[in-house]
Amino acid sequence: MNGLRKGVICIKKSRVFLIFLVTAVISLTSFFVIETEANSKFGHILAFVVPAAIMLVGTGLYIEEKCALKKNKAVKEEVESGEYFSSQRWRQSYLNFKTNYSFAKIDPRGMRADLLKNYRAPLTYGYFVFCLTIAVIFLCILLPHPIQRMTNFRFMIFAAGILGTGDALRRLLGIPARRWIKRVRNEYQRIESSYVCGKMIKLETSGINIGSEYIVIYDPSRVRSFRTADIVAAGRKVVRENQYADGVFIQTEQKYKVYFVTKDSSGNKGYYDMELGLFESELVCDEVRELLQRLDELPDGFEETVRNDVVT
Repeated sequence: MNGLRKGVICIKKSRVFLIFLVTAVISLTSFFVIETEANSKFGHILAFVVPAAIMLVGTGLYIEEKCALKKNKAVKEEVESGEYFSSQRWRQSYLNFKTNYSFAKIDPRGMRADLLKNYRAPLTYGYFVFCLTIAVIFLCILLPHPIQRMTNFRFMIFAAGILGTGDALRRLLGIPARRWIKRVRNEYQRIESSYVCGKMIKLETSGINIGSEYIVIYDPSRVRSFRTADIVAAGRKVVRENQYADGVFIQTEQKYKVYFVTKDSSGNKGYYDMELGLFESELVCDEVRELLQRLDELPDGFEETVRNDVVT
């Protein structure tokens, strides 16, 4: 454990050194290039202003990252001590939310129709139109002379438009729901009976149905379900995701996940989680606590993750 901790500290120190080294190299390079080419008083002034601005931006990004990591530590301590979700102000805000909240209505035609309708949300139609438009525009650009006009940028945007259109079409057709229905065909009637009487909590492109016998979770990529009787553990995680682009810190995004651990009669274990809003996660915990007849609080955990593929 001590060796691992020392390794993490060394990596952090190396990263700090690398950030300042890159900033210094870029600043000095810009100074010498501008100063060499400058033939006026303004050019000489610019030779000092540009490197100073680069150093300022680099220092600012480093300070912002340090503040975010410090905030992560503070949030972790509050979550682990139980203070994060127990302050009087937070509880009052949640109670106001819960008082005005209405569970989504289930389509009267049944579970299949409801799931397909959820996949045909307005946001998905907008996603489809946007990607199709991009694909058509770049197809028109490339079509007259595809070889001469093809560049890496145009190819990437065109390919992204095609892939996005296909993904949006997959959602509009409800392919994830149709595949799931085929998988659970032997239990379909029981799941549907639980679903139509359950409480549905929806977000923009995902949702969770908490029924008396089954819990059904859907998101843009898949639909999952499990028996409430198989739940052996459940809880919530506060996730702080540090986002980087080419090694440069961009921002920290805070998310909330509700998770379930199951074990069926055959001993097969399963893990299911879902990302929710702050108050929606608390609402799900309330409903699950009541469903499982648990008087104690579901455990809250903290998780810190890194995302290195942020597009700038």
